[in-house]
Amino acid sequence: MRGRPRQFDTDAALIAAMRVFWRHGYAGASIGTLIQAMGISRATMYASFGSKEDLFHKVMDLYEREKTAYMVDALEQPTSRGVAKHLLNGTIALQTNAADPKGSMGIVHSLSHAPGDESIREFVTERGRYWRDRLIARFEQAARDGDFPASILPRDLALTLKAMTDGLLVAAASGIDETELHGIAHTFLGIWPGR
Repeated sequence: MRGRPRQFDTDAALIAAMRVFWRHGYAGASIGTLIQAMGISRATMYASFGSKEDLFHKVMDLYEREKTAYMVDALEQPTSRGVAKHLLNGTIALQTNAADPKGSMGIVHSLSHAPGDESIREFVTERGRYWRDRLIARFEQAARDGDFPASILPRDLALTLKAMTDGLLVAAASGIDETELHGIAHTFLGIWPGR
């Protein structure tokens, strides 16, 4: 009689793959590195997750579900300043798990790609555009609510905040520690134009 196939924890395998993609980027994450980190065979990877690109899509779903839920919560804050504070603090908190690489999977894959990987870059960029548009829409509502001076364009303020959170992620990836990140966020909130 044949033995039962070896079972594995799908979520644990995806988390391991996420860290490989996060650390090395899509192009730098070889199949060998992925299956070693995931603790499965090549055949099991393809049977369970499909192609490398299919695996990456599943990993990005997990990343957004597990690592960026604070962004959705931020949009529900009652003021534009509350949105900004929640986003900044959530961005910094994302950097405190020692098991995860620093920085952002989205930024890594938006900036770095190899020839032939254009579909991956576009996939990640499209997700980034979706989030950016939701943030702009939230700030347009804040402008209608009189949340900040009429001289400030809501789109410009939203994109300034987005640039700030991206900057915190890049700073963390370059070695800036948590205390310094909080100092940067505190200074930024100190010049925030809204209530």
